[in-house]
Amino acid sequence: MRAARWSAPPADDVALQATERRLQDWHAVGLIDEQQVDAILAHEHAASQRAPQDAPRGSQAEIVGYVGAAFALGAALLLLAEFYSDLLPVARAVLAGLVMVAGLAAGAALAGSGSPALRRLTAVLWTGSLAATAWAAGVIAGELVRIDPSWLPTAVGAPTLLVGLLLLAMGRHELVQLATLGALITTTVGLLAGAAVLPPEQLAVGTLLLGLGLSWGLAGAGGWLGPRWTAEIAGGLVALVGTQIIATGDRRVFGLLLGLVLAAGAVALAVPTERPRLLSLGAVALFILVPQLVFELFADTLGAPATLLAVGLALILLAVGLGRVRSVTTDPADHEHPEVRDE
Repeated sequence: MRAARWSAPPADDVALQATERRLQDWHAVGLIDEQQVDAILAHEHAASQRAPQDAPRGSQAEIVGYVGAAFALGAALLLLAEFYSDLLPVARAVLAGLVMVAGLAAGAALAGSGSPALRRLTAVLWTGSLAATAWAAGVIAGELVRIDPSWLPTAVGAPTLLVGLLLLAMGRHELVQLATLGALITTTVGLLAGAAVLPPEQLAVGTLLLGLGLSWGLAGAGGWLGPRWTAEIAGGLVALVGTQIIATGDRRVFGLLLGLVLAAGAVALAVPTERPRLLSLGAVALFILVPQLVFELFADTLGAPATLLAVGLALILLAVGLGRVRSVTTDPADHEHPEVRDE
C-alpha cells in the first residue's frame, strides 16, 4: 500500500498515530481509498489542534457557572429564609417562575455548544429549572388554587414531567432524564393516591412502580430518552423497588421471586449484549434478593450456610458474566448517541 500523502502528526501524539495505523489497515483491505485516508487524518489533526484551546474555555465557563450558581443559590436561600413567609402566594409563584425561566434560558443559551463541560453546565441549569417548575406548581396548586392535598403530588409532578420531556427532546442529558423520571413517579403515584377512595395498597403501588421502571428502561433501550445506560439502570432500580414493595405480608415470596426473575433477566441480557452496567445491576439485585428469599423459604432450617451458599452462587454468576463480556469498561450504549451524553 502506498503511504498516505498527508504526513502523520509528531511521534508523541499516540492517539493520532494509532488512528493512522487503523486507517492504513482499512485502506489495505479496500474499505476506504487513499483520498479518504488523507481527509480523515487532516480532520483529526485539525481537531487535535483545536481541542487544547477549546477545552480550557469550556471548563472555565463551567467552573464560573457553578460558582455563580452557588452564590445565587446561597443568596436566594438567605432571602427566602428571611422574607419568604411574608410574601403573598402570588409573589411566591412569580419568584419561582422567574427562577424557572432563568434556568431554562441559561441552559438554552449553552445547549448548542459541543463542549462536554458546557453540556454538563446545561444539564445542571435545566435540572435546576425542573426543581423550580415543581416549586412554582406547588405554590400555584397548594396556595393559590388550594386543591385537595391528595391531588397535590399530581399537580406538582405533571407540569414538571411535561417540561422535563420537552428538555429531553432538546438535549437528552442524564440529570434531566433522572429528574424527569422522578416527576413521572410523583405524577403517577399521585394519580393513584388521589383517585383511590382508600389509601392504595402496597401491591398497587409496587405494581405501578414495577410497570413504570420496566417501561422507562425499555424506552431508554430504544433510544427515546437519551443516554441508554442511564435509562436502563434507573428503570431497573425503580422496577426492583417495586418488587420489594410487593414483597410484603402474604405476598413476600411472590415479590422476592418476581424481583429475582428480573435480576436474573438483567444478567442474562447483559452478557450477550455486552452491557456491563446492566450486569452489575442484576448481580447486586441478586446479592440482595437471594438471601431474603432463602431465609423466607427455609427460615432456620438451613440458616447461615444456605445463605452464604446462595450469595456465593450469585457472586460466581457475576464473575462468569464479567468474564463473558469482552469489554467491561466500555459499554456500547455509551457510544450509540454520543451527542446526547453529558460528558
